[in-house]
Amino acid sequence: MYNNGGMFSTDSYSTVRGVDKLIPVDVYLPGCPPKPEAVIDAITKLRKKISREIYEDRIRSQQENRCFTTSHKFRVGRSTHTGNYNQGLLYQSPSTSEIPTETFFKYKNSVSSHELVN
Repeated sequence: MYNNGGMFSTDSYSTVRGVDKLIPVDVYLPGCPPKPEAVIDAITKLRKKISREIYEDRIRSQQENRCFTTSHKFRVGRSTHTGNYNQGLLYQSPSTSEIPTETFFKYKNSVSSHELVN
């Protein structure tokens, strides 16, 4: 729009401002009506933007330290014969307490808590 100082200005209610001033815009699609080539180009740009955001979110989530847990008991006991620690992760079903606990893994040697988490 060309403003020569007449009765229209960009702050007037009678002029149409860019929609990006009101809502967030990802891709601009020029033309009224837009040409098919412009539509294809806009869709391609939008797909690239979405894939880039998905990749960045995946990288960001991998960099965070996350821990997931279920109902479990952790038992550390010292072996009297070898002097090493016997560590096991025991799972108890949250629905019934009659089910015996199952040992998922056991270590016969000394293991740091960092190695158990990772």
